[in-house]
Amino acid sequence: MTRISNVLQEQYQKLRLSPTKIEKWEDGLRTDPSKSGVFEWWYFDSHLTNGAKLMVVFHTKLFASPNTGLDPKIQVQLDTPDGRSWAITKTYPASSFNASREECNVTVNGEKDGQINFFRGSDLNAFQIHVVVDDLTIDVQLISTTSPWRPGTGHVYYDEDEYFAWLVAVPQGKVTATYRIDGEEPVTAEGDGYHDRNWGNVSLAKVINHWYWGRGTVGPYTVISSATISSDKLAYAMGISFMIQKNDTIAAEDAGKVVFTATDVGIDEQTGRSVAGRLHFEYRDNGLVYTLEYVKDEFTSRQKMGDGWYLRFAGTLRFKKYESGKVVEEHESRTQWDSMWFGQAHRDALMYQK
Repeated sequence: MTRISNVLQEQYQKLRLSPTKIEKWEDGLRTDPSKSGVFEWWYFDSHLTNGAKLMVVFHTKLFASPNTGLDPKIQVQLDTPDGRSWAITKTYPASSFNASREECNVTVNGEKDGQINFFRGSDLNAFQIHVVVDDLTIDVQLISTTSPWRPGTGHVYYDEDEYFAWLVAVPQGKVTATYRIDGEEPVTAEGDGYHDRNWGNVSLAKVINHWYWGRGTVGPYTVISSATISSDKLAYAMGISFMIQKNDTIAAEDAGKVVFTATDVGIDEQTGRSVAGRLHFEYRDNGLVYTLEYVKDEFTSRQKMGDGWYLRFAGTLRFKKYESGKVVEEHESRTQWDSMWFGQAHRDALMYQK
């Protein structure tokens, strides 16, 4: 076991966290959403076997504009195999929102009497999501096939009080999803799914320029990777998160051993933000090397959020494992990833591009 520093141990104790076990309350409400400047969200995405792509997010308020009281929103993105797409963000009255601090159980009363949208979990294992927005009705069952994960305490502190936090409740799971479009027959499909959640009390636009984040299942591996570039006030410092699981066992997670680069970089005309065609994460531990490469085929979403842009992509995830310089495993799959831009595409913020 990695030896935990005194400072990190104090953080675990302060946050009531275990360095070895994640408990179900960690997926419950972690903030006071009525306070200005505080935000929180619960996220789910899935790639279905029929070719559909689905994302559902419950927000206490949008993280890009958090200086308000409780302002519940539900965000849905659905891409169907026939080429149609929905990108919907609905706002609800503060009185419609309720969330448990004991585990994941978030409800938002719908627009019709008696209709309740919910994102519910049981023991970090089984989750159910039900959402009705505009002409869409979404029902999801997610069964986890991997252990939950967080990098350390999951908290990044920008001073003693300001932080941004992350928990991956379900790195990988089996999904049964049904989506119904008004006037059409419902469609049910299986697939793989993912659930995480974030919360914080710092203006992300103040501390972050942009990030890339992706996850996927490739061969027998579950992978999560991200690169976050801080704001100009923090000298565009880069932070990495990285995890590879195999058979529910962590194969790699030391972000200090990871190098992130990007190629095929250009400016997206619609948003004015930099977009990489290829993302490359390389983990090195003596003779053991893992590489993850995300190869973009398409944009699936461009959404304006406050003064920033949320960009979503689909494409190919390529995985390689090397031992003593030789490729011993190689896998490929389809996946999704995203980029959130709070700042501008300054040259100094793109130090990773090749």
